[in-house]
Amino acid sequence: MLSLFKRCGLFPVVLGLLTGFVFLLNGCNTLSGQPAMRRAEITPEQLFPGTEGVLTVELRDRQEIVKRVEGVILEDPRLTFRLRNDGQPPDRKAGDGTWSMAVVVPRQAVPGSYTMQITAIAEDGRPIMVRDKHGTVQLMQITLPVVIQPAPAGAESAQPPAQAAPAGQ
Repeated sequence: MLSLFKRCGLFPVVLGLLTGFVFLLNGCNTLSGQPAMRRAEITPEQLFPGTEGVLTVELRDRQEIVKRVEGVILEDPRLTFRLRNDGQPPDRKAGDGTWSMAVVVPRQAVPGSYTMQITAIAEDGRPIMVRDKHGTVQLMQITLPVVIQPAPAGAESAQPPAQAAPAGQ
């Protein structure tokens, strides 16, 4: 049979088909089978001291390896965030791969540009490692620029006045 394929010039075609079939069988061990972060965003994009935004990260995780998604502001590592995928607002649907969290910008936040690093965590509490398209093993994480704008003019006057301390104290 093999000689028939060789004589008819079909050997390269059959070899190519077999190679492709073997590649498909191994697909679950390829890059497409591992979890991946697709997108991260904060809405609204314009953040001001005292306002609320929603942090959202979309993941692909067919094997359900990701158990937590955590973020940290690199410029101030004390500011950490734990996103949820449990259907509780602002998360829309439990288990859908979209992790969310409401974030309130502190009133005393200094306007400027910051970087949030978001990392996927496994059940054992360790960050998940993935292989990139070049074969390099790295943390499953994504960075997100966060820009806090100065408070709009007159924003302080819209807040209720501070209570004065009683006399004699």
